[in-house]
Amino acid sequence: MIRTRTLSSSLFLLLTGWLCAGFAGAQVINPPSKSSDTLRVTLPQLEQQFVERNFQLLAQRYQIDIADAAITQAGLRPNPNLWFQGNLYNPQTSKFLQYGPPTQQDRASGQYNSGAYAVQLQQVVLLAGKRSKLVALAESNRTLAQVAFRDLMRTLHYQLYSTYANLYYDIQAWQLFTEELARQQRLVESYRIALQTGGVAPYEVTRLEVAVRDLEANLANYNAQIADEQATLRILVRQPSNAFILPVDVPAATNGLPQLRTALDSALTNRPDIALSQEQINNAQRSLTLERARRTPDLTLGLYFEKYSNAYDNFTGFQAAMDLPIRNRNQGAIRSAETTLKSVTGGLDNQQTVVQSDVLNAYDKLNTYYQQYNTRPSGYLDRIQNISVEATKAYNARTIGLLDYLDKIRTYQQAQLNTINLRNNLFQSQQLFNYVTNTRFF
Repeated sequence: MIRTRTLSSSLFLLLTGWLCAGFAGAQVINPPSKSSDTLRVTLPQLEQQFVERNFQLLAQRYQIDIADAAITQAGLRPNPNLWFQGNLYNPQTSKFLQYGPPTQQDRASGQYNSGAYAVQLQQVVLLAGKRSKLVALAESNRTLAQVAFRDLMRTLHYQLYSTYANLYYDIQAWQLFTEELARQQRLVESYRIALQTGGVAPYEVTRLEVAVRDLEANLANYNAQIADEQATLRILVRQPSNAFILPVDVPAATNGLPQLRTALDSALTNRPDIALSQEQINNAQRSLTLERARRTPDLTLGLYFEKYSNAYDNFTGFQAAMDLPIRNRNQGAIRSAETTLKSVTGGLDNQQTVVQSDVLNAYDKLNTYYQQYNTRPSGYLDRIQNISVEATKAYNARTIGLLDYLDKIRTYQQAQLNTINLRNNLFQSQQLFNYVTNTRFF
């Protein structure tokens, strides 16, 4: 009995030292980075870098420029065609390129050994308004590129905000588990010392070691998540260095759930994918109009001049040519364009259904997290902090045992983690609501 009491007192002193070290004050923990450089950025700063440097946005802007160039090209008229024919070699005289005036003898005999040539000038005339219809289709293609840019901006902007917040709150959780791991490791060392003197049973040390391994596994998971989020942000802002991006803060969650009808109207009006579906219909209609116009063949007009080789010496003729639309009246292309129009028309109805479903889903999620956030009891966060303080006091006073103490500390840690997750979920649901409506409600 005397030995046991002495060992228990020694263990108590060790644990008291561990507790004092664990709760002496706020511990400053560096972010989980292998890089020596840390880049502290706010969300507006990161957003500015994203707009200026994101490769996908730059590439999509080039697509708009390409579409602008296509409009210019579509408005150009066909070039005229100039044709020239002359005598390369005259076998009667065994001479090359005889373009001088014919001799009097040649004129008298009507056989011109020199001076004969022919010139032809032709111009293709597009009929049925094909050129204007080509321009209209190219303008629609430019609109599609512009809407695609807006949709890409919306998607990447949401990804930027979501990843930034996930990184911010994952670092908070990482810090929470890091502090707990340090305390648990000190506790294990204390128990190992006590084990050598017989003050504790071996299974108690093993139990604490299992708890340490569990914390290490949680930390490893958060390290992996943080690494993924770092990689995503570096790509979004095209950061060339390997500096660790450290979020400074996340905007505080604001109360006030928008009206569902307002959100639905905003989504149907502002969503670029709805505009994309509408423009695809317009594009298909213009494509069909162009294919129908192509049933009419183009007209080729020309002037022809021939020297010394026709009915009389200086022959000037007029030319007109057109394909006869007997077999090919562009039937296949017209049928294809008609089918495309039917397809994209049905796609608009489907996209409107998708948008409405997205808004309802985001609204329900946001409402759920609002209720969870707003129904927390008064002083809840302060009472969470008191769990660790009161548990430490009770254990120091030896009114509770080790297992009871560890259970209370785990409750404190889980409550802290739940608070971190709730704040992140609320922010994420607000950003999702902005994303599905393409309206900045928050």
